[in-house]
Amino acid sequence: MRASFRALLAALFSIGLLLTAGTGPAQADEVTPETAKPVRFISYNVCGAKCPLSFPQNATDAQKDSTRAAWVSGFVAEVDSWDSDLVMLQELCYGQWKLIRDALAPAQRAGTASYDTVWGAALSSASGCDQWDEDDQRFGLAIFSKGAGSVVPLTRSVTFLPEVQGLDTENRIVLCARTALDGRTARACTTHIDPHDATTALQVPKVAELVETGRQDGEPVVLAGDFNQVPEHQDMNPLYNHGTGSTGLFQEVDENDASQFVRNPDCSDTTTVRCRSGEDTATKTCSSRTPSNGKIDYLFLSYEWFKTVQGDALPCTQGSSLSDHHLLRGAAAWEK
Repeated sequence: MRASFRALLAALFSIGLLLTAGTGPAQADEVTPETAKPVRFISYNVCGAKCPLSFPQNATDAQKDSTRAAWVSGFVAEVDSWDSDLVMLQELCYGQWKLIRDALAPAQRAGTASYDTVWGAALSSASGCDQWDEDDQRFGLAIFSKGAGSVVPLTRSVTFLPEVQGLDTENRIVLCARTALDGRTARACTTHIDPHDATTALQVPKVAELVETGRQDGEPVVLAGDFNQVPEHQDMNPLYNHGTGSTGLFQEVDENDASQFVRNPDCSDTTTVRCRSGEDTATKTCSSRTPSNGKIDYLFLSYEWFKTVQGDALPCTQGSSLSDHHLLRGAAAWEK
């Protein structure tokens, strides 16, 4: 998570009031697992290294395993409750990924959807990842795709993002793969952008370029991640296809939430139905280490492939949540 956010930020609004896209004034709509559109997504910065697990004092190996299992069980419950088609994770320790992978594998999912997965390491070792696996402390990203064998073989790619010379920054990557998505094939990507101003401005355009040039025959794209920047900032112009200065190809799942339009002066018109805004995904409610509330986590969808996007950031309770970020979930219908 970034040390400081760089834009005007509004207070956290209640979860659940969302809008459907249209040509007239926006209409509020409550999004629940029962009412959401059929194609479902999750993006989640799980804080695998910096958020300590609550091991008992002088915990035995069995107690540690039980604590890890409880975290994984809570996360899997979120995946299942949303009936997610794609799940994109950031700040994930390798040992943590293995436990999630095994929990979502067909052998453990009798009568329930299983998931295929790809992993990408940004760091060979990260302080804090030993709480998940003392012998392998790799740190990175992962994609989970609903359905056994749903990741298209040999399509996984890991690309390291550019850095600003002279800045002491952490390696950042974009992880992509082609996956089955509700009966079609899509390019799925996830990333975690560096928080330094100069590096963010350098890395976001590169991600937009990599995601677009890597897709085949105009196939749909789902891009998720922690971008360490708020929606209205100019750094996000290469992703959005609307708003001042935008040059991108994407819509974002939570861009229709009128309760959040107040944070972006571009959206003051009462007829606005799409706005570069959205509910906060990093807040003091999740973690006392968070200096300011802000939306920095995203689910971007190809505008030409999806319609009626919906999204929300789930609530969390400081000290008892799965992460120091809010879990972002989104849904959409196919455009064609």
